[in-house]
Amino acid sequence: MRLLTRLILSHTAPVLVMLIALGVVLVSLARVTSSQTLLSDETEELRREAALHHAAWAVGLAMRRGQEACVRGVPWESVAPTLRERISVLKAEIGDTALLPPGPMLPSIDGHLQLVQRALDDDTCDRLTDPDVQRERVRLDEQLTDAWVLRIGELQARAQIREEDARMASGSALSNGLAITVAACVIAAVLAHRIARTVTDPLAAIATQAQRLGKGNFDASPEVRGPAEVRDLALEIEMMRRRLAEIETLKQSFLASVSHELRTPLTKIREAIALLGDGVGGGALSERQARILHIARVACEREIRMVTTLLDLSRFSAGSPIRLQDGSSIDELIRSAVREEEQEALERGVTVHIEAPGAVPPCSVDVALIERAVANLVRNATSVSKPGQQVLVRRELVPAGPGGRPGSRVMISVTDQGPGVPAEIRQSLFEEFKTQPVANSPKRVGIGLGLALSRRIARAHGGDLELDEHARSGAAGGDGAAPGDGERAAGATFRLWLPLSTERPSEHVAAALHPSAALS
Repeated sequence: MRLLTRLILSHTAPVLVMLIALGVVLVSLARVTSSQTLLSDETEELRREAALHHAAWAVGLAMRRGQEACVRGVPWESVAPTLRERISVLKAEIGDTALLPPGPMLPSIDGHLQLVQRALDDDTCDRLTDPDVQRERVRLDEQLTDAWVLRIGELQARAQIREEDARMASGSALSNGLAITVAACVIAAVLAHRIARTVTDPLAAIATQAQRLGKGNFDASPEVRGPAEVRDLALEIEMMRRRLAEIETLKQSFLASVSHELRTPLTKIREAIALLGDGVGGGALSERQARILHIARVACEREIRMVTTLLDLSRFSAGSPIRLQDGSSIDELIRSAVREEEQEALERGVTVHIEAPGAVPPCSVDVALIERAVANLVRNATSVSKPGQQVLVRRELVPAGPGGRPGSRVMISVTDQGPGVPAEIRQSLFEEFKTQPVANSPKRVGIGLGLALSRRIARAHGGDLELDEHARSGAAGGDGAAPGDGERAAGATFRLWLPLSTERPSEHVAAALHPSAALS
C-alpha cells in the first residue's frame, strides 16, 4: 500500500466516525424539536380551552348577578341583554373550539347554555329566581371548575412528559456525541500512530543502515517493510551497500596486493642499507655518508611500518584469526615496543618512561600484534611531543574493563604532554584514513591508520582502546588521526585494555572486522 493511500485512510476513518456522531446529534435534535412542537400545540389547545372556560364561567356569573338583580326588583329588560351578550360570546368560543376533541368541560358548558336559553325563552325573572335553577347552576359551576382543574392537571402531566423526553433526547445527544467524539479521537490517534510507525520504523532502519555504511560496516540488513516509497528507498540503499561492499573488497585486495609487492623490495632495501652501514662492500663510511644512510634507513623503516600496517588491516578485514601465544609477558612486550620507538623518540628529544608496578601473570596474546599496537601508541605520543617533553607508558592490573565491564584486565596507558585532542574530532579519532595536522606540534600528517589498527588489535583480543575523556587530552591520530589546537600543552592519555585470559568469542571477531560495532 502506498503512502498516499495510507494517509487517505487515516484521515477518512475519523471523518466517518465524526459524521456518525453528527447523525446521532441530529436525530436527538429532531426528537427535541418534535417534543417542543407537541408541547407548543398542547399549550395552544390549553389557551383556547381557557378562553372557552372563561366564557362559560362568565355565563354562570351573569346568571348569578341576574338572579341578584331580579331579587332586588330590577326589571327583566335590564337583565336580559347581559345574558344574551354572554351567550353570544360563549357560542362564538364554542365555534372557535369546534375542532377541539371532546373534553370534560363540554357537558357543563352545554348545561349553562340550556339554563340561560330557558330563562331567555320565559322572558321573565321567574326562571332565574327558581330554587331548582339556582341549585342546577351551582352544580354546573362546580362541574365546570372540576373539569378545568382536571384539564390543567392533564396538561401539566403531558408537559412534564414532553419536557422529560426533550431532556433525555438532549442528554442522549450530548453523551453519545461526546462518546463518539472521544472514540473518533482515539481511532484517529491509533491510526495515526500505526501509520506513522509503518513509516518511521522502516525509515529508522534505513537511517541505521546508512549510519553503518558511513562507519564502514557493509553487512546486509534485514528486509525493510512499509509503504512502497520507503521500500524503494531501502532498495536503493541496499544497492548502494552492495556496491560499497564490492568497492571495499577491491580496496582491501588492492591494498594487500600493493603491500605484498612493496614489502619484498623494501626488505631488500633495508638489508642493503644495513650492509652499507656495516661497511660491507664499501668500507668505512664518512660522517656525511653515515648521516645520509641514516636518513635512508629511517625513511625505509617508516615505509615498512606503513606496509605492515596495511597488511595487518587487510588481514583483519579478511577475517584471519589472531595467533595467540600462551605465557606471553606483557611487561616484556611493552619494553620491546618502547625499544622499537626509542631511537626515533631520542632524535626528537623526547623521553619515554615505563612504569610497571607489581607483577602481572602471563597472558595469551598475539605478541606481534599487541607489540605493534603499543608501538603505535608510543609513536603517536612522541610525534606530537616537543623536545624536552616526556611520554609515560604505564602498565597496571585493574579489576574491571572500560565502562565497568567485569573481569580482571591489564591496562596499558600512554600519556603525552602534547597539545591535546579537541572534542570535535574525538568521535572520528579511531576511524581509518581520517587525518589532519596537529597544531603546535612537530607531527607530520600520516595516513590515519595507527589508532584504527591498535583498536582493532585490542578488540580482537577481547579488550579495547579508548581516549581518556577525563583528561584534557592531547595526541591523536596514530599515523594520521590528529588533534587540533589546545589552549595549553595538556597532554593526552590513551588506555589499552587486555583481558588476562584471552578467549576469542564471536563478538570479538566481529569487533575486529568492524570497528564501528559496539562491544557487548
